[in-house]
Amino acid sequence: MRWRALTGLAAFVVAAGAQAEGRPRLAGASAVRIANYNSPSVLLEKRDDVRSIVEDLNQLRKRGWSRSEAKLSCYSTIVLTSGKKRVAEFRVGADAIVERPVEKGAGTYSLALEASDLAALRRHLSEIAPAKDCN
Repeated sequence: MRWRALTGLAAFVVAAGAQAEGRPRLAGASAVRIANYNSPSVLLEKRDDVRSIVEDLNQLRKRGWSRSEAKLSCYSTIVLTSGKKRVAEFRVGADAIVERPVEKGAGTYSLALEASDLAALRRHLSEIAPAKDCN
């Protein structure tokens, strides 16, 4: 009986950890490549632009992310780089963000978004080519 209780408690703790966990801060990005769904990408290299987007993402990384991949349609793609090396990759939809793995074996994480999240990134996305073929 005690064994079942401990097993159940252990399963609950593991499931809770897999459901919501904070992400480590992003650092080392020197450029950000952004694109709206099915449109050409734009490379942002100005220090202020990169810093403001990384700050937006780091604010979100303090929250509890789910270790899963939210289903997104008509998303924007954000790739942070340091030189030619990818630092992080995200897909941003209207109401969720997904962090895609950069390194082999890394997990995928998702987080629900609020309308006020990612102000700097959303401003840049509104200034580039709009999404194409979104349903």
